[in-house]
Amino acid sequence: MTSQIGEEWLSLREAAEMLGMHPATVRLWADRNEIPSRRTSGGHRRFRRTDIEARLRQEAEPKTDPASLLLIQSVLGRIRFAFTDGTLDTFPWYKHFDTAARDAYRQLGRLLLDLVLRVLNEDAPQEELKNEAITLGHTYGSVTQSSHVPLADAVRAFLYFRTLIDEGVLQLAEIRNGRDHDNLWIESFHQIQAVTNEILPALIEAAQNAQ
Repeated sequence: MTSQIGEEWLSLREAAEMLGMHPATVRLWADRNEIPSRRTSGGHRRFRRTDIEARLRQEAEPKTDPASLLLIQSVLGRIRFAFTDGTLDTFPWYKHFDTAARDAYRQLGRLLLDLVLRVLNEDAPQEELKNEAITLGHTYGSVTQSSHVPLADAVRAFLYFRTLIDEGVLQLAEIRNGRDHDNLWIESFHQIQAVTNEILPALIEAAQNAQ
């Protein structure tokens, strides 16, 4: 069925077949407004093909593991606490960062957390993730050079925040001990290390080459 403006409409049965679900499930989604639909003059449901295709794409997208989101929230909490309780101000290396450098490193920190999420939730080849880590490291090095931050201090800063991530993973594994397959979290810890280990050498290389 095609409308005057070219939209193709599907019956309940056709929509269910496309989604690979029972018609009753699709009807329930429609009742809950989880998927758009309309009724004909005879009371039959009709679904736009484009809406069904969009739902299929949504279902195909990789779902983020709630536990990994908990990890990222934990790490962010640690970082915020370090900023607000004055811990960072006690480190001599942090005093060498001006406002622009701190903002740049903060942005890079968010990219690092995004990379960690990808390690935990995507089936991307490890080499691909390592290449992204190397690119991130080069960016760290460029920021270090352009901000006139001593290389040793940039290394100390990276190791400090990298340690926060490691501690977050290990703490979450300890909290979930006996309930969520500890060995999987230890494996995740090693996967994160294998990828993020590529950042520091790239940071040093880029900073030195820029000199």
